[in-house]
Amino acid sequence: MNNLVDLKKLRRFRQGFLDQNRRPAWAIIGGGLIGCELASDLAIAGDQVTLYHAMGRLMERQLVTEDSVVLLNVLKDLGVKVLLNQDVQGFSKQGEQRCVNSDGATEFDAIIVSCGFKPRTELAEKAGLETGRGIKVNQQLQTSDEHIFALGDVAELPNGKLYAFILPIRNQALWLAGFLAGQQQTGWEPPVFSPKAKVHGFEAAHPYIF
Repeated sequence: MNNLVDLKKLRRFRQGFLDQNRRPAWAIIGGGLIGCELASDLAIAGDQVTLYHAMGRLMERQLVTEDSVVLLNVLKDLGVKVLLNQDVQGFSKQGEQRCVNSDGATEFDAIIVSCGFKPRTELAEKAGLETGRGIKVNQQLQTSDEHIFALGDVAELPNGKLYAFILPIRNQALWLAGFLAGQQQTGWEPPVFSPKAKVHGFEAAHPYIF
């Protein structure tokens, strides 16, 4: 699940079941921000949802432990089956059904993989730029070649972070335009932003971690 095209495919696929007076059974791989939001939306719509997560608690990168527990209970109350500490080895097909190969294979109508993104650094590597998790940049968003800049969720800042959210990415673009025009003298700093998990009935009691 990565873009609007994916969402439209999901809707068309789901409508096929509704036209037959059926509700699809979904497996969602990944209990991060997007996986939890998808699980919530599909459960609210009346579908069967099983959420697989590799870690021992949900959204461990964004929530403190107490809020992860609250989120888990909220999803369970919505009817989502949450499986933690899952070692998903792959997927298989049984007739029209799809199976998640983990501790206990279960059949589903469809599987949604929502377990993070990996920046596409191949072009940068071929160009001889330094890469790590993403394309490494300094605080001026310059790569290891001072004439090449990178921004957005492909740019790895000196603190090792990738800012994969609309507000900081837009801020980077505006800052870089000002820098190239000679209007910015200091390095880019992330703006204050606080995205929230849009899970029905969930409200974090503590600040998110980003």
